[in-house]
Amino acid sequence: MIAFVVMVDTTIIQVMVPDLMRGLGASLEQVLWVVNGFVLVYAALLITAGRAGGIVGPRPLLIAGLLLFGSASFACGLATSPEQLIIARVAQGIGGAMIVPQSLTLVALMFPENRRGAALGVVSATMALAAIVGPVGGGAIITAWGWRWAFLINVPICLLALAMALRYVPGMRPDHHQSLDWGGVALVTAGLGAITYGLVEGERYGWGTVAGPVTIPSVLTAGLLLLCAFAWWEHRHAAPVLPLGLFRYRSFVVAGWLACVQFVVMLGLMLVITLHVQRAQAGSAIDAGLILLPMAVMAGLLSPLAGWLTDRVGGGRIIMAGFAAMAAGVAWFALLISPSVPVLGLALPSALVGAGVGLVMAPASTEAVRGLPASLVPAASGVLNTGRQLAGLLGVTLVGVILQTGSAVRETVASGRHEGADAVLAGAFTAAARPALITLAAVALLAALACLLLRSRPSRSPSPQMTSLAP
Repeated sequence: MIAFVVMVDTTIIQVMVPDLMRGLGASLEQVLWVVNGFVLVYAALLITAGRAGGIVGPRPLLIAGLLLFGSASFACGLATSPEQLIIARVAQGIGGAMIVPQSLTLVALMFPENRRGAALGVVSATMALAAIVGPVGGGAIITAWGWRWAFLINVPICLLALAMALRYVPGMRPDHHQSLDWGGVALVTAGLGAITYGLVEGERYGWGTVAGPVTIPSVLTAGLLLLCAFAWWEHRHAAPVLPLGLFRYRSFVVAGWLACVQFVVMLGLMLVITLHVQRAQAGSAIDAGLILLPMAVMAGLLSPLAGWLTDRVGGGRIIMAGFAAMAAGVAWFALLISPSVPVLGLALPSALVGAGVGLVMAPASTEAVRGLPASLVPAASGVLNTGRQLAGLLGVTLVGVILQTGSAVRETVASGRHEGADAVLAGAFTAAARPALITLAAVALLAALACLLLRSRPSRSPSPQMTSLAP
């Protein structure tokens, strides 16, 4: 439940931009940092939070994250200046990073292997729905009650989740022989932070100079070098933040990569649809949400079923079918998209993509942690969630670069004009959207073929991972 709220908060801010600029007197740059401040710390801290959950147990991290996320949401709702809101959003991102990795860890540790897929299916269904609830539900809340309630509504949800965590989430015996590798924490946080900053701010600076000698390419290069230094450091540390032995498990590497590719395609497609509706068709965020709604519904319906089937027949063929459906649905969008296409005309390809999402998300998570020792599951959760977050940013970046290939398209995306000459600009946007969609369809098709590398077998008997949990 609370992971759903965190995922919603990564997208809900998109529909707040005009209200924040009016209500708080925020500049566009400040509003961008309200968005990016959350994303930066959230993505940078997921691996560290996953590892910390393995040392002290997921329950304390979950409870602390809920307290921080709820308090920060309250502070967001009461903010009286853009600076206060940015600080509160950063705190929200820290709390979210503490919460989300523990969700996969708890499922993997509390459920035997032959029931884990079904449990992850329910979790995956909520994640798929969160991507749509953000702009649609957020738009409804802001219209009815104002932007502050989009944050304040998190407070009672966090309190309910906290009560449930205290009552139902079992404790895990902490490992007093392990300690957090602070050198590794510094390197991985700085590296992921630099890469995240480069991806989210690249388009804003035209992939060029940020200030003085600092450029977006140099920031991305520095992030990659820091991650290389992190890998070198971890190889020599007795208690690493990220045990490199995790990558010796073929199922984790292949299924984890497939889980990330899904987010490249899904978030890239969502950007194309959002820009198509709001720029080429002069619609609203709610209009875009209506096109995405069949995707969310199908993903929510099929994720539990796909997880249940993974427990019985293995996930490889299910994931392959999911990516094939995603490729077909995105290609269908490419054929239909035009300034005059009605919302209902895009419902079927949206539903097909959603079916693919539902068939991939839970099985990929299940296969990624299948066969892992309990001691590696928290680190695996942190890596998987970090990879998905960065993959989503990469998908948005990839689509953005393709869409910005012509001056007319840049004007369409940036200006928001829709009348007269804007019909020409809308047509130019559609012309650029098609190659972006075809690229995403090709990526999904490549992922479907890569499923041949995934050798999965259904679990025939329970694996008692609960022994690592305190009674």
